[in-house]
Amino acid sequence: MVNSDAKGPGFEKILSLPDPYGEGFEHAEDPLEHTKRQWIILEKRRLMVGQLARKPSLMLWRSLNGFFLFLFAFISLLEPSLMESTGGWIFFLIIPVVVAVAPSVIAGEAAWQAMQARISLREQGGVEAGKKHALRAQPGMDRILESLRDQRRNNLMASVLSGVTFALLILASVFQPSSLAWNLALLIAMTGGIAQTFHSVFSYDFVRQQGDTFPSLVFHAPTHHPTQLGSVLGDLLVAHLDPDLSLEWKAWRISFKKALIPGNISKQALERLLYILHLHMEEEIGVDMAIEEFKTFIVADRIPTLLLNDDNPFNWRTLQRLIAHARGWQPGAFLLLDRLQYDLLSGAPPLLRAEWRMDVALDETCHGGAGNLFIVLNNQTFTERHVRVEVLTPNGEPETRDHRFELSPCPPPRHAVSLSHPSEDDALDWIPRYLERGVVLWIGVAWPKHFSGPADVQIILRSDDGIVLESQVVRTNVRRSGGSQSKVRTKNLELARRKGELPLPKMVS
Repeated sequence: MVNSDAKGPGFEKILSLPDPYGEGFEHAEDPLEHTKRQWIILEKRRLMVGQLARKPSLMLWRSLNGFFLFLFAFISLLEPSLMESTGGWIFFLIIPVVVAVAPSVIAGEAAWQAMQARISLREQGGVEAGKKHALRAQPGMDRILESLRDQRRNNLMASVLSGVTFALLILASVFQPSSLAWNLALLIAMTGGIAQTFHSVFSYDFVRQQGDTFPSLVFHAPTHHPTQLGSVLGDLLVAHLDPDLSLEWKAWRISFKKALIPGNISKQALERLLYILHLHMEEEIGVDMAIEEFKTFIVADRIPTLLLNDDNPFNWRTLQRLIAHARGWQPGAFLLLDRLQYDLLSGAPPLLRAEWRMDVALDETCHGGAGNLFIVLNNQTFTERHVRVEVLTPNGEPETRDHRFELSPCPPPRHAVSLSHPSEDDALDWIPRYLERGVVLWIGVAWPKHFSGPADVQIILRSDDGIVLESQVVRTNVRRSGGSQSKVRTKNLELARRKGELPLPKMVS
């Protein structure tokens, strides 16, 4: 043990020695905090520049820039005096080229880097304290990353075509007018301008997807989904979320459950919330009616924080955007929802008198030889019952499929109900109840490559004894091409995004 009072002649010299770890070592920066700050900077840049790049005026100029350069080269070829009279002013052509290309390039690079930082944060537990997620290994993440790479490739191609065309115009101004090199440079510049025009049209949708508050949503395809959904809206919405957004959704579900009035079932309450937002989005009910309905199962003081907060990733408008997004992918599922609402409001005899309610929806046209079949089944008796649903796809794959269920009782209303009623059970009560107590099947059907044209799918409901309770046949048109479907879906997803960008409604106290 060293005596602290014993101070030798070299003690002061030892104290004056420099710190072996270097100055400021104890204040070294946390790599996780550095990554988080970098992600915030990149995310702000991605949103700001991406929203600038997708402005209609800039997107129009991006499409016309190549044609403008082609036109300048073509006129110069016909009138050599134009280039001579332009002189040094030709260098100012770089301005329209930069305006056309730079915003998309910056936004694309920021999106790629922000995604890499986000993946790193998830893997290190920097988003949710102590919770690490291998985001890169989640189903569908490879498609998202490949789509971001496609954006970068498109931006690189646009930059190369614009840069080469501009450089050739500058090069042509150096050569003697009407010489072989002069003509060759202008001809290649014209080709580059036309190529840039066609490329800008081809990559138009990629630019339009930039600056999204949900950066990966439009790039995600629901290739993996459960065959049996617990509900139409809730589980369908979750099936179309990208991997990162799915983790955010789980955290939001916890806060939603805490905001419920005690005694409400979380799953049924979520279905009711989404259905009310769906009706408001379709302009069937107003803001005041929607908020009054929310107050029946959500604590009134929690509604502003839960649904009317811009800082919350899932609020009134973004939830409506996700509903519309799911509808853009699977319109057939929402057709079932509309039919159920119509049956309840009209008091249709098949709904009020039958022991079973089975509704089926299949895409009118199955593009690429594949489609989505949705089946909703309800037991309208007072006891639990076991049934089997058999799906037959002649000439298709799989040719037959069998599902067995135990269905909870869901007795129908005795008469037609109102959409909203202050004292009686209304459609806003009945529809979530039907969806929560029933069974929703989401089945993929497909046909061989050599098959196209009209096709039938039969759905048979049987008891455990094999007795046929109900049978339906739906028809579709099988097509091998999927181009028109992609265009319609892209348009619907863009409309869904616009719904999410609308201002939040105000809550009147």
